[in-house]
Amino acid sequence: MKTSDDALIRRAQALDAGALAELYDRHFDGIYRYLFTRVRHHADAEDLTEQVFLKMVDSIHRYRPRGVAFSSWLYRIAHNLLVDRYRRAGREPMELTDQVRDVRPHADPAALAQHSEERRQLLAAVQRLTPEQQQVITMRFIDNLGVDEIARLMRRRVGAIHSMQHRALASLYRFLLEPGQVEARRA
Repeated sequence: MKTSDDALIRRAQALDAGALAELYDRHFDGIYRYLFTRVRHHADAEDLTEQVFLKMVDSIHRYRPRGVAFSSWLYRIAHNLLVDRYRRAGREPMELTDQVRDVRPHADPAALAQHSEERRQLLAAVQRLTPEQQQVITMRFIDNLGVDEIARLMRRRVGAIHSMQHRALASLYRFLLEPGQVEARRA
């Protein structure tokens, strides 16, 4: 039986090692994916993910739900670490990467090759979006976050996130249907 988040968080706030470990296990994959799609390097993503969970342990006593999911709080920590990192480095983050491998088993090599080409085209199209649009698309469709959660993380209104997502999807559609892309798909 899975412990409720509220009970688990209360135990973690009392620095119960088992509760902290369970929060880590529940949220590690999502936080790692979020960071990896932005830094494009496994070791850096692992380091940042560990920093998120160290900060979680250091500040969990201050966490208050206030209608916000615990995962949102963790994503906010991750986002702030990224901002700090890129401020120090003086460069813009890369939002998506073609280095994320599809590890699902595929029986048909031809289908795998087609999937790989479609993925490459999609990533190229996404990289043509604005950085904010890339972030919304990543959070919504890769990290599977809800619009309310994305709005809180990006400190935007829900309507602005809906609008940004709509514009980003329309741009992706247009980019993928450009003459070069259409011809490449027919070949």
